[in-house]
Amino acid sequence: MMMFHRKSSFAIALTGFSEGKSRREQVSACAGRRTVSLIVALACSAAFAFPMAARAEWPERPVKLMVTFPPGSANAAARIFADALGKKWGKPVVVEDKPGAEGTIGVGSFVSSQDDHTLLYTVGGSVTVAPLLIDKLAYDVERDLQPIAATTAIVLTLAVSNDLSVRSIPELIDVLRSNPGKYAWTSGPTLPRYVFAAFLKRNGLQMNFVSYRDASQPQADLGEGRIQVMVTSLTASSSPVQSGKARFLAVINPTRAAVLPDLQTARELGYPELEIDGMGGIFGGKAISDALRNRIAIDVAAICQQPDVRRKLEAGGHNVLGGTTEELKAGIAKQRIWVSEITKLIDIRNAQ
Repeated sequence: MMMFHRKSSFAIALTGFSEGKSRREQVSACAGRRTVSLIVALACSAAFAFPMAARAEWPERPVKLMVTFPPGSANAAARIFADALGKKWGKPVVVEDKPGAEGTIGVGSFVSSQDDHTLLYTVGGSVTVAPLLIDKLAYDVERDLQPIAATTAIVLTLAVSNDLSVRSIPELIDVLRSNPGKYAWTSGPTLPRYVFAAFLKRNGLQMNFVSYRDASQPQADLGEGRIQVMVTSLTASSSPVQSGKARFLAVINPTRAAVLPDLQTARELGYPELEIDGMGGIFGGKAISDALRNRIAIDVAAICQQPDVRRKLEAGGHNVLGGTTEELKAGIAKQRIWVSEITKLIDIRNAQ
């Protein structure tokens, strides 16, 4: 029994020695396993990090571009930019039309549903005029709209029916002054209406304003002499001019139209009070980051320089702008001053 006990003690000693050796090996093995685990963890982290970086590359999904215009010149320009941006970003840019109520329906819808994959395409009047027309807007233009990039200026014209037999603005003034209340006029929404109403007021002229629901009807009425003056976009007044039933007296933008280089501006003709900047642009919501806003502006500016894009926009009645944030902000600031001056002359809620 004692022998067995000694052997057992010896065996235990040997076992203890063996176990001690295994522990050292085990410690070493554990250290190795920790190293391997750390490498695996780092590899996993990297594997997760790269997809995260890829997901952070905007846009991650289709971008929605809300447009405040009905089908026509401005809407067509928005679609041209949407197509070009979609090609640049590798994701579709889907146009959603939200016209009506001087642009406030579209802007309100944009503000209520915006995220960093929803953008707004509208004109300056939606920002400068809307707060003056509606007492309690559902949005705050300063808080909820972030100017991103100026895109184009819609070419605006002063056109007259051949029935008036006038070929200049001074002749138009003389005829209207001699016939107070005899003739009728119409205009595009917002600024064209207010600016021409203020022009009539300044010159002591009286005309009857005609409002239309159907955008095609004013052209027919101008051509047939049912209305005598139209102040609106080039595309909305070109048909009777092309058919020889009406004529343009002036471009009322700050610069001449690319497609009508010989037609002078109202300012050049001595009537700066008729001038309107039909500037349009892209806006983001309050959720958009400065970095993303700057990136989109750079992309829009690049698109504005593409010859094929410029040709399409100019043919559609637009002067192409520079695509910068500063240009859009400066245009809005200038327009606000101009609108403020107009409101001293007329009631824009009841402009006649």
